[in-house]
Amino acid sequence: MLPNPVQRDLADFNRALRSQGESPRYWRINRLESWYLGEQYAGRPSFWSADVPLRERAPVVQSQYVRSAVQRLATLVFGDRSFPRLKVEAEGFRVSLSPSERDALQALTDELIRALALSKRMREVITEGLKSGSACVVVGLVEGRPTLSILPAKWCTPVLRADGSVESLTVEYKCPHPSDDKRWMAYRREITASYDRTYEPVEVRDKEPLAWGAFSEIPLEFCPVVWIRNDAEATATVDQVDGHALVEGLEDEVEALDMELSQLYRNALYNGEPQLVQIGVDEGPMTGPVGQASTADTRFSWLNSVIPGWAQRSGSSESALKKAPGKLWKLPSGGDAKMVESTGAGAEIIRGAVKELRRVLTDASGVVLFDSDALGTGDISGRALTLLHAPMLDHADNLRVEYGDALVRITNLMLRLLASERVHADGALLRTYDTAFPVLSRFQGVGGDGSRKWIPVAVSLQWGEYFEPSAQDRQAAVATAMAASGGQPVLSHRSAVAAVAALFGLQDVDAEVEETSTEHAASQQSAAEALARFGGEHVPSSAVAPDATAAVADTALNGAQVESLIAVVTAVVSGTLPRDSAKAIIMRSFAVDDAGAESILGDASPRPGPGGVDDSQGG
Repeated sequence: MLPNPVQRDLADFNRALRSQGESPRYWRINRLESWYLGEQYAGRPSFWSADVPLRERAPVVQSQYVRSAVQRLATLVFGDRSFPRLKVEAEGFRVSLSPSERDALQALTDELIRALALSKRMREVITEGLKSGSACVVVGLVEGRPTLSILPAKWCTPVLRADGSVESLTVEYKCPHPSDDKRWMAYRREITASYDRTYEPVEVRDKEPLAWGAFSEIPLEFCPVVWIRNDAEATATVDQVDGHALVEGLEDEVEALDMELSQLYRNALYNGEPQLVQIGVDEGPMTGPVGQASTADTRFSWLNSVIPGWAQRSGSSESALKKAPGKLWKLPSGGDAKMVESTGAGAEIIRGAVKELRRVLTDASGVVLFDSDALGTGDISGRALTLLHAPMLDHADNLRVEYGDALVRITNLMLRLLASERVHADGALLRTYDTAFPVLSRFQGVGGDGSRKWIPVAVSLQWGEYFEPSAQDRQAAVATAMAASGGQPVLSHRSAVAAVAALFGLQDVDAEVEETSTEHAASQQSAAEALARFGGEHVPSSAVAPDATAAVADTALNGAQVESLIAVVTAVVSGTLPRDSAKAIIMRSFAVDDAGAESILGDASPRPGPGGVDDSQGG
């Protein structure tokens, strides 16, 4: 079948684009990115222009739905609270690490997370993937410091292996000349498993293919590129290098929402100002106070948008009615003047359309958008937030799998780069690198052909919670755990201090733990001195042995236990509890012997009742 003229023209256009370093794929990704950047209506007539139909104008109000949805998802998945902890496993493929080796490699991984600011960088990676459908990350070292470069996917053409890893990458783009905006320069870079080649820029000339010449080259041992296909089809082949952007397929709905919001603004602008109407007045000179109707400036203005058409005299200086306090109106007999206001029916129709469009967009994209008024001002529990954001959390769970795998691959590529002899000879500006390098060398295997093969480091992700638990959530969790453990403590001293550190602005948790322990030891010392004095002899603090202080700390009772003992003794004195029963309770509940229980009860006995009768004997 022969191509028709339209098909031939399209093929010629595509060839011209490719000859200039651009392609239909470039323009498709560029169009998707424009929705995130708010540039999707560039080139359209103004919303206030009456020369074209309303639907062909650029909306004056933009919802910025795409940007809001992308940023919320990125923060939900890789926020500082939910960002995963990268744990190096001791057992991997053909490699078993000793505890000291695992700790050394874990320390290097933790330092890499801090040096690369991975929480922030992964938010940028997922933003690129959601807005354009693909994301490209290149790892490297700059003067010994680890770096991540995020390249626009529209510039990049990868060659993928069956497992999704990158075999090679070509980067090509154009931009204005640094010294002359009228001239355009083209740039090209090629990254393979053996070299990173950067060509000298060439000038772009009409209808001339780009001719690349001189280049500089850096030798490589592997291709340091990670390519992420966002929400790719399950049946996608290695030739389908792009996934799907968040807004892809929803462009019409977003535009409809922007247009409805613009219509709502236009409705409020035109109908929010009451209009003056004269009744029973003959045509002729205006009877009210007048002023100049307009100037020669015919551009749109707010004033021209609210005064009636009959009062607008573009390019003239004719009169128009004036409204102001203290103005006197003179109307003929039988005449009247009224202020006419809009009923708002049109605005309600538009609000209904806005609500439905938002619902369609949130349902289709899986993004939940709540305003502060709808959520209220109370301390909302994490469970309530989880239920409210359920569709969004389902989407975030899928993104955790996809971008979590990318995070592990990025970490492994960086560790592989640090394991090379060349980097070790040049040095890396990482405090834990020298200690971890012998461990990294164990992951350098040898293939069947004698070439060096990298054995990936086993790294697992421990994700954080999506939402911060409320104070009630924490209190309920601790109460439940203590009830299950029979009232035993459920947190260590350090964990308890770390849990409240942010509330009190504590920067150094360990220092706070040490200080509170010191204060607690001092209080126990005072208790030991007091007990010694009760024996009839004052013992200075310097004379109290450390082991005696420790013994007091082990056997000291807290406030609740002391109150319980007082209640038992009081019950004996009041006659409601026999002395033998009280003694048994004290021995069993507080783990003291017979002598200890006797010393606690002392001479406690039931008080005599009226007439000298013992109350405990029942009368």
